[in-house]
Amino acid sequence: MLDDTIQSLFSSQILRPKEVIVSIVKEEHATEKTRATPNVRVVLSPKQGSSAQRNTAMSLITTPYTLFLDDDVELASNYIESMELLLGSLKDVVAATGFIVADGAQGDTGLDRNFARSLTANYIRASEDSDHYEAYGCNLFVRTSVFSSIRFDENLPLYGWLEDYDFATNCLKHGKIILNAGTCVAHLATPTGRTSGLKFGYSQIINPLYLWKKNDKPSLFRVIFHHWVLSTARNLRRTLFSIPSDRDDRTGRFRGNVLAFGDLLKGRIDPTRILRF
Repeated sequence: MLDDTIQSLFSSQILRPKEVIVSIVKEEHATEKTRATPNVRVVLSPKQGSSAQRNTAMSLITTPYTLFLDDDVELASNYIESMELLLGSLKDVVAATGFIVADGAQGDTGLDRNFARSLTANYIRASEDSDHYEAYGCNLFVRTSVFSSIRFDENLPLYGWLEDYDFATNCLKHGKIILNAGTCVAHLATPTGRTSGLKFGYSQIINPLYLWKKNDKPSLFRVIFHHWVLSTARNLRRTLFSIPSDRDDRTGRFRGNVLAFGDLLKGRIDPTRILRF
């Protein structure tokens, strides 16, 4: 999966990346093919988790712009070119994200990579760029200068649920975030190598409240309704009525939800508790 994303970056982008930094926690997580690719640097992060691994890579970046990617995305061929033009022309913009032409995380089966490539290749712009208040971590294009004052919150461990939302909240203190409709990305949402259902379910409840206490965002209404009520209801429904195409451990997620609510009743709001499960 990582090999496919890296090869696609160098083979399909009109404007190729100057360097790709792959941040991993174990040597075996990067193949020889990845290591042998020109302009790819593999680094070891001292901690596991998306926030810590991204912070490790951030300390090594020397280019004026940085693109954060998951290993399961496909970008339109003009993605990097379009993003550089956008941030180069709008000095008050500190970050941008591409139009999500398809997101496998919103369904039960994910996306096939070849299908995702066809979607990005045939993308036709249908709207104007717009101010955005979130930034999807699977494709986050950032002005590198903000790293002097912004880091990903390592108190959101492992999968780092909502770490991109928190990063965007902090970016907005320095300028605008733009949804760039001139380019797009397809997110495959591959389930392999992800956090267990129990840990993710716990993070679904604890992380948004932790962020609300930290920055007053998301709003308390959104924490309760969107992150608590809807997430728990979906997990309970799929626990009681599972479907063959569902790749996620919904029973584990629901158990994590219940465990998190129990901790909230005890006054415990600690996202890192999943490291002790």
